[in-house]
Order: sequence, then structure tokens, then C-alpha cells
Amino acid sequence: MAQTVSNDALWEKLLEMDKKLTELTTGLNSEQLKQRDGVISSYSQDEILASIDDKLQRIGFSNDSHFAANKQNVTLLAEYNTKILNIVARIRKQQRESIESREEDKTVYFTLWFLNIRKTSFIIAILGVLVIILTLFCMKQQNDYSILINELHKHIKRQ
Repeated sequence: MAQTVSNDALWEKLLEMDKKLTELTTGLNSEQLKQRDGVISSYSQDEILASIDDKLQRIGFSNDSHFAANKQNVTLLAEYNTKILNIVARIRKQQRESIESREEDKTVYFTLWFLNIRKTSFIIAILGVLVIILTLFCMKQQNDYSILINELHKHIKRQ
């Protein structure tokens, strides 16, 4: 797996950069500037370029490893997606076959006079009616509660 960086580490790095930027914007003391100039001028240009090249190579290797890890993750995800799509296709095929092979069973129907009603449709209709009744009851309870609270507020204001 690719290495990950936590949010805390990123925020710490951003805070460090913020401190450095505030130092630069507020201006440094002349002593600090001279001290830094002395440190910078002690290195030769070739040494500075060599250290920069070394750091760039390290960054390049790091990026290459991250790219390889990302590429590996993408290929794994593509494989998982194809497996999932194959499974879904098999399930759909089985559903089609089961629907085609299923015969109309007489036990699934209620026969009321001249109507043939499916048992599942009948149960769903009953549950729907119960939900509507429950909704109406809840609305009535809420209305009664709001009337009671209104009367309570009127009684409190009178006192």
C-alpha cells in the first residue's frame, strides 16, 4: 500500500510554513540577516547545486514509488469492478431464468367472488392503510398537543 500522510502532519507543516512567512513579512533583524548571509555564503555554488540535484532525485524516486503504488491500486480496482460486473450479470441471468421457469401458482391468489387478488398485494394494501391511519393519529396528537400548549401559555400570561 502507498504511504499516507495524516492531516495532523500536514497541518503542522502548514503552521511551520506560516511562521516562516510571517517572519519574512514582518522583516528580520539585521543581525539575523547577517547571520543567515554568513551561513549561505559559506557554501559554494557547486555544493548548493549538488544538494539541490540530490534532493530533486530523492523527490523523483518518492514520486515514482507513489505513482507505481497508485497504478497498482487502480489495476486492483479495475479487477474488482470486472468481478463485480460478472457477478451482477450472473445474478440477472439467474433472475431471468427463474422468472421464465416460474409458473403461475394458484396459492398466491385470494379468490374473492370474481376477483383474483395476489396475497402480497393484499398485505401491502393493508399495511398502506395502517400507515395512513397511524399518520392521521399522529397528526391529531400533534394538534391536541399544540392546543394544550397554547392554553398553557394563555394561562401563564394571565397570572
